[in-house]
Amino acid sequence: MSAKKALTPPLTLYRQILRAHRVHLPSQFRILGDGYVKAEFHRHKDIDNPLYIVGFLEQWQEYLDHVISSSPKQQEQKQKPSVSSPVSSPSTPITTDDATREATLEQIVAAGKPFGKKLDPSLLDKMTDQQLGQLYELRKETKGLQSESELQELAKEEAQLLKKVADVIPSLKKAAASS
Repeated sequence: MSAKKALTPPLTLYRQILRAHRVHLPSQFRILGDGYVKAEFHRHKDIDNPLYIVGFLEQWQEYLDHVISSSPKQQEQKQKPSVSSPVSSPSTPITTDDATREATLEQIVAAGKPFGKKLDPSLLDKMTDQQLGQLYELRKETKGLQSESELQELAKEEAQLLKKVADVIPSLKKAAASS
């Protein structure tokens, strides 16, 4: 994200992310993503540290930009101009647009193409123990959505993540014992 771009207010950003999920993500990703976004924004609603708030909003803005720019729907629009369709509400039954997103996702997974982006290893070093735990839980939730080659890559990355968690556990036990 460029340093010149103004931060979007939290409520506006929250709504934009949920709208982007509705428009750009297949339903199985949307369900997972909506729940995660809602939980994260709820967890951080009472944060007072301005630096933390800025970092939180920047990361979510970067995520929003990534969802929009890398979605199969966006890729199709870049290739051919189309008439914009109305956005369906969350309670709307599955439409042909939803079916198209699902089919596109299946094609992406079958072709072994990545959907999303790799996590920068330097970010793992900056994460708290709680964040590492949340990341591990998220990985377990999303494992069924990848191809076989991606699962092998995830297994390697998961081993690195578990090693980091295991390195932290002895220090937590010592701190708890001394309390």
